[in-house]
Amino acid sequence: MNKYLKLFFVFVISVFHALIVTEGLARLYFDPIDFLKPKNVNDAVLRYKIEPNTGAHDSWGFRNKSVPDSADIVAIGDSHTYGISATASNSWPSALERISGKETYNLGLGGYGPAEYFYLMEHRALELNPEMIIVGFYLGNDLKDTFNAVYSVPVWEDLRNLDISYSFDKDNREEDVESLTDWLSAHSVLYRIISSSFIGDNLRQQRRVSKGEDIPILDLPEHGINTGFTPDRRLKGLDLSNPEVREGLTLTLNFFNKMNQLAVEKEVGFLVVIIPTKETVFADYIFSSPELSENSKLNNIIQNEEVVLKLVQRYFGDHGIPYVEVLEPLRNAAGTEQVYPNNFGGHSNKNGYQIIAESINKYLESENIQ
Repeated sequence: MNKYLKLFFVFVISVFHALIVTEGLARLYFDPIDFLKPKNVNDAVLRYKIEPNTGAHDSWGFRNKSVPDSADIVAIGDSHTYGISATASNSWPSALERISGKETYNLGLGGYGPAEYFYLMEHRALELNPEMIIVGFYLGNDLKDTFNAVYSVPVWEDLRNLDISYSFDKDNREEDVESLTDWLSAHSVLYRIISSSFIGDNLRQQRRVSKGEDIPILDLPEHGINTGFTPDRRLKGLDLSNPEVREGLTLTLNFFNKMNQLAVEKEVGFLVVIIPTKETVFADYIFSSPELSENSKLNNIIQNEEVVLKLVQRYFGDHGIPYVEVLEPLRNAAGTEQVYPNNFGGHSNKNGYQIIAESINKYLESENIQ
């Protein structure tokens, strides 16, 4: 019995040492900022933020190596600016830095919207004395995120037009007990590589389907397209028949006007990048697909987004708000290269982010902003 017990302990210790060595090697070959899960904490204005210096994020809690004394360009946005589905070095702010040669700081975080963008512009971006502030405006959920912020954060109370209010504390509250998977996600690059792999994506997709979520698949091997959509989630942020979304649109436009006025006041360049949904990027393929062309949810998303885009463009034009719209470059590339991962996620991959960065740089060059 003692012999087998000793063998067992030797085995356990060997496995433990092997995992330690493998974790060390993983950290040599992979950047921890791309894999370690940072810790979210509540914030009185932003609703939540990343706790500084967790998940290899910087001392402000953003996806950068460090906070510089100054930056030529500051990018503000949500998860599409943060760079979900790509490494930090392949987010569009990082790609823009390589293309333009201008130091670019990324103030993007998933779940933020124009209310947070305005606050971060005023309280963070301007601290870095930038030449240009670029805001990534994602049409898929920024309207609803703005509504959520204004109607749950007391500081925005005076902006409310509807006689309702919400509390999102429960959604953003830190759990009292940290699970083993939470700990591993925050501390192990090796664990995150495995859980974030193709296998992990498939498991997450199957879990959503098992809960009743509709995830239609567009499969066009002749174009190298095999990807899924999440229309139930997108409609929550784009359905203009919903008064909360309409209110979010009104508030969103107001915030962008405030940002533009602040930039003029501070003599800083300002630009809005209008980022489309995955559904609209693949609209032509969806409409020509026998399986998806009659999908009412997908059609509803595309139609609502078209209306929102026209309203935004008109408002920006009337109020002198500079913008660049990246739908066409992404749509043109969608049939010839992979610009989204082959999963249900709605975020671009590094190719899509590169296209966004190139579109921004093309605009900056055309306006002689160098």
